[in-house]
Amino acid sequence: MSYPQQGGYPQQPYPQQQPYQAAPSGGGNPATAIIAGLLALAVAGFATVVLVNMFDAIGGREMPGEMITIVSLYGVGGLLLLVGAILTFLRKVAGAVLIIIGAIVGLAAMLTEPLLMRIGVDYGVYMEFVFQFEQAEGTFRALTLIVAPLALIVAVLPPTFKYLRGSSNDGYASYGGYPQQPGYPVDPNSGGFPQQGYPANPGSGGFPQQSYPQQGGYPQQQQGGGHPQQPGW
Repeated sequence: MSYPQQGGYPQQPYPQQQPYQAAPSGGGNPATAIIAGLLALAVAGFATVVLVNMFDAIGGREMPGEMITIVSLYGVGGLLLLVGAILTFLRKVAGAVLIIIGAIVGLAAMLTEPLLMRIGVDYGVYMEFVFQFEQAEGTFRALTLIVAPLALIVAVLPPTFKYLRGSSNDGYASYGGYPQQPGYPVDPNSGGFPQQGYPANPGSGGFPQQSYPQQGGYPQQQQGGGHPQQPGW
């Protein structure tokens, strides 16, 4: 005998999970960052040549304190420019910062050299020696004095920093959003969750009742006097 199918609880709608919005890219102009890195590498190379020439001029003699200061400025400036160029090519904001600092240190070494070395305070004579382009010492100092401000200006431009700051946003944007979760399948014949196929009592509503097989009772003896038979336990 078949019983009418009982309706379950009405299905609760599950809101679909919205995908994460991708972060916008930072934008900026990569050309300025690349130019700043190349100029920084050039100035680092010029500073290295100046250092080599200074060590050759000193030879095995003891280096005076003023010379140590100049050598330290050229060395620190060249190292900062080299590391800054590498970080800029790796699209790190610290690269542009190091290029700016390195260019300032290199220019400071260039401009304070005639004062510390006690070769006179007449910058006209010093600049004339530098820009004659007759000796390697003067030529590479002149190139440092020309290229270092260019590296500083290009590194400090807003498009350079905007491009370098965009590296972190692009990293998030590459992942994209999560796919939507599929909904649960619904039984078209029921009004809610699918019910297990237990035989239900047609006279009762709500959940279908599970039927258990009844155990057989003990056989009853016939009593005198016509008492009714007791049902089994």
